[in-house]
Amino acid sequence: MLSLLLALKILLFMNITRVKHNRALVFLISLLVILFCYSFIYLRNNRNKYRLGFLFYTIVSLIMFVDVVYYSYFNTLPSIKMLKQVGQVPAVGDSVKTLLSFRNILFLLDLPLVYFYSRRKRNSRRFNRYISWGIPGGIALVLILLLTILSKIGLFGPVTNQELFTYHAKDIKKTIMKEDITNIETLTITDIAELKKRSEFVEGKYTGLGKGKNLIVIQVESLQNFVIDHFHEGQEVTPNLNRLIREEGSLYFNNYYQQLGRGNTSDAEFVTHNSLYPSMEEPTYTQYVDNTFYGLPWILRDNGYIAWAFHGYKKDFWNRDKAYLNQGFQRFVSEEDYDLTETIGFGLTDVEFFKQSMGYLKELDGLDDKPFYAFMITLTSHNPFKMPEKYKYLNIKAEYEDTLLGNYLQAIHYTDKAIGQFIEDLKREGLYDNSILVIYGDHFAINSLNKDDQKLMTDYLGYPYDLDEMLKIPLIIHIPSLEANETITRIGSALDFLPTMLNIMGYKNEKGLMFGVDLINYEGENFVAPQTYALKGSIITDEILLEMSRDGIFENSRVYNIKTRELLNPLDFIEKHKMVIEEINKSEYILKADFFAQ
Repeated sequence: MLSLLLALKILLFMNITRVKHNRALVFLISLLVILFCYSFIYLRNNRNKYRLGFLFYTIVSLIMFVDVVYYSYFNTLPSIKMLKQVGQVPAVGDSVKTLLSFRNILFLLDLPLVYFYSRRKRNSRRFNRYISWGIPGGIALVLILLLTILSKIGLFGPVTNQELFTYHAKDIKKTIMKEDITNIETLTITDIAELKKRSEFVEGKYTGLGKGKNLIVIQVESLQNFVIDHFHEGQEVTPNLNRLIREEGSLYFNNYYQQLGRGNTSDAEFVTHNSLYPSMEEPTYTQYVDNTFYGLPWILRDNGYIAWAFHGYKKDFWNRDKAYLNQGFQRFVSEEDYDLTETIGFGLTDVEFFKQSMGYLKELDGLDDKPFYAFMITLTSHNPFKMPEKYKYLNIKAEYEDTLLGNYLQAIHYTDKAIGQFIEDLKREGLYDNSILVIYGDHFAINSLNKDDQKLMTDYLGYPYDLDEMLKIPLIIHIPSLEANETITRIGSALDFLPTMLNIMGYKNEKGLMFGVDLINYEGENFVAPQTYALKGSIITDEILLEMSRDGIFENSRVYNIKTRELLNPLDFIEKHKMVIEEINKSEYILKADFFAQ
């Protein structure tokens, strides 16, 4: 009975995790593993066999439950390395609750009934040793033979990337075994020369307009691009950001994408500051906390700046208190430095955060007569976007009331209002005209991989809400001395932030390497290479989005024209795919080899 129930759960698991290719093989391997384990348990002459059977059933059910909850948000299965982040779950508990759909909870609902069933007294039949060893041994032999055949015909990876037991077995093996750095693709002399050339400072449009000025960068929680210049029932959702974009001196990048790893928001910071791809094994701030880096904070410090970071939550969240030291920040103003007069979700409200941070900015402005770099991270517009009634300023259309979309519009409108008040405070304190102000989103708010949310957003926006729209975030740069106003449509991502800002600030990156480009002056075709929500090897350009197939077979990937939504042949883009893989591998080597410490 337990074997049958687990087999049914495997089918549900495969449906939720979107196993499209080699489904029969994936299911067969899972079934053989289940039959092997239960035959080994129940055919043994062990008085505790029923308890062991229930224990195995419970463990597998729990693993599937965790996997589908994680997959529902990240579009990939979790690594055992993510267990290090379990302590952070309570902080984002409200966000996790949004993933607890009835379909996901089905993996746990039957556990009480199965528990009582397993406690029933039975006459335990005794089996001779030929049966007790022969049947599980035979199943194991069939399983090994099947995996061997799959390996011979090139399907081992595509199948085990999707199958529950073998995926986790490979992940555990990789985690336990010490990684041999010599097996990782290294940087050749040619690679280093090419990256150094890419990282060279080249004067061009807007070069040096920010030199000597303060730099204030605001990373806004869950700020998606679709809300910019967007109206809901005649109400402007982000009036203050819209006003800033229209203001003389502002550059608006409307084709700008998130770039994340396992660390989500913290990886958005890492990529933004260092122009390196993040780790896909565990959060970069955790895995490479002791690495030597040379990104924006260090470059500005070498040019006479003081660099502080601001965040209204616990300093050890995402390991920021340790990671910021190696990123180049001299001080981290965190929750313990603020008066928690008002909180929403799991942190200080954005209004209070900006209001109280002004005192620190004034202090920073007066230190040693040096310009400063202030990196600020907002909190309030965090999933699940539940706002108190008094802060629901928008009149949401009835059909969107209390939906994820309706809640998000309220939350991001509140954050926009907080940013507007902050800009006014900067002007009042005399900081606005002597500071470059940058605002961007860390990552998406509404997941296009969730079918219900995708349909909701497609109906609402009036055009397909797919990965290209989901991953798009705004980047706004205001330069007081710029007598222009421009919307830059060329494609870019957080990877391009550092070289773009170095051009504006007028400073060279003499010690580091950058994988991004200056979005203002770069000549040639740029691209975005997401590794979360779309797997490694995926690529977005001005024309197409290539979503790598989860089974790892390139021919099974999905490619469509962003403008016409026409489906295209993946094989026409295989060279771009290979180029993206090479780029990511080079960056991975820099992290694993602690390249800048050499």
